[in-house]
Amino acid sequence: MDAGNIGGYNHEHRAPGVPTRVARFLERRDGGVPCHPRNTVLCSGTASILPFVASLVVDEAAAQPTGMLVPVPGPPLHRAAAGLAGAVAVPYLLAEERGWAVASGAVRRAVGRARARCHPKVLCVINPGDPTGHVLSRQNMEDIIQLAAKENLLLLADEVQQERAFLPGHPFLSFKRVWEMGAPLASTIQLVSFYSLSKSIAGESGFRAGFLELVNVEEGVTLPFQLAQSIPRPCVLGRILLDLLMDPPDEGDPIQQALEEHRQGLHHDLAHNARRVQEVLGRVPGIRCRPAQGGARAFPRIQLPPRALRRAQALGLEPDVFFRQKLREATGIALAAGSQFGQPEGTHHLGLSLLLPAKTLEWVLLALTRFHTAFLRDF
Repeated sequence: MDAGNIGGYNHEHRAPGVPTRVARFLERRDGGVPCHPRNTVLCSGTASILPFVASLVVDEAAAQPTGMLVPVPGPPLHRAAAGLAGAVAVPYLLAEERGWAVASGAVRRAVGRARARCHPKVLCVINPGDPTGHVLSRQNMEDIIQLAAKENLLLLADEVQQERAFLPGHPFLSFKRVWEMGAPLASTIQLVSFYSLSKSIAGESGFRAGFLELVNVEEGVTLPFQLAQSIPRPCVLGRILLDLLMDPPDEGDPIQQALEEHRQGLHHDLAHNARRVQEVLGRVPGIRCRPAQGGARAFPRIQLPPRALRRAQALGLEPDVFFRQKLREATGIALAAGSQFGQPEGTHHLGLSLLLPAKTLEWVLLALTRFHTAFLRDF
């Protein structure tokens, strides 16, 4: 480290130490699938690197702009990254009735419609899902890989929530591992996957550190990642913390035991909260909630009566934003509106954090159910 102070940025970003330990971490995660350190790139988090990656496939001289397929619902970050890169965000709907799976048919239809206004080149997939809380099955991932190969799409795998897959029956699998397990046509696609310290087991968002892995990407494309000035790098403290997570102490070490206890405790708390959301909201008329399997949110669907829809329209508000405002005024609770993430037309959702302490969540669920009942009565 040569920055001279702990808050500085390290200019020795090409030193092999941390990338080597990142590569070993990925090999352990993926059951021994090889990873070369030169294919890992340290960065200061997903928000800063996504627009840069997308920009690499943008051809400003082309007759049509580049299209980037983004999931709906999904974080606003990905739509914004497409715009910052000079690309066009092309939404594709996740299948709510199938637990928010990525439906190949929906992606193909989105590609077909988009060709009139852009050249689709990038497919962004989020696993585990945010805000939907789904974890993709191996079969669904194989379908996505085949689709990306046939449509000649760069696959951007946002896997930052990977350490928050909390149900044993729905384990996280990386796209790289599914690829190496023999997914048809996998060797013909290019893959970029993302990891973020803020969504890791550490949950340290303030240190702004993460990395991406380049798989089957042409060597010439990797050159911009090696230039110090091309992308924001982690600060010294972020790099140190990332290094510690990538290379934990040996099994039996007290620090390793404490880390594993923390991991198991986080998964237990997330699973408990997800179950309680399902149990409580599932009994409320006018609210539906798909079971969450990973990530940090539940995404319940709420029914809003026609009078409330008309009132929201008169105020120039999205209906779920109107509901959210009334909820906050009545209870002090601030939930995310589903329209913030995008949602199927004619549906309304709320984003509810699963990271709340259990007692706080119980209070929120009780207040939400009482308020929704009163809201339906009043409107």
